[in-house]
Amino acid sequence: MEIVRFSDLGAKEVINFGDGKCLGRFSDCDLEIDPDSGQIEAVVLAGRGGLFSSLFANSPSFVIPWQAIIRVGIDTIIVSIPQK
Repeated sequence: MEIVRFSDLGAKEVINFGDGKCLGRFSDCDLEIDPDSGQIEAVVLAGRGGLFSSLFANSPSFVIPWQAIIRVGIDTIIVSIPQK
C-alpha cells in the first residue's frame, strides 16, 4: 500500500470507468464524513466546466461513494459510478 497525501490528489482528474468521461478534478471536491466513525463516506465532486459554464450555469455535481474509487493513478483517479 502506498501512502498518498491529500494535497497530491488535488491535481488529479476523476475519470468514470464506465464511459471514460472526465468528471472534474479532485481539488474541486467536498467529503462526506460519518461523524460517528470518522470514515469518509463519499466524495462530492463539482462538475467539470469551463470559465463560462461556471459563470452562467450550475455545473452538475457527482456524489461518488468511497467504495466506487477503483484506482488512484499518477494523473487520474478512476471511479465507477452509474451513468445518468
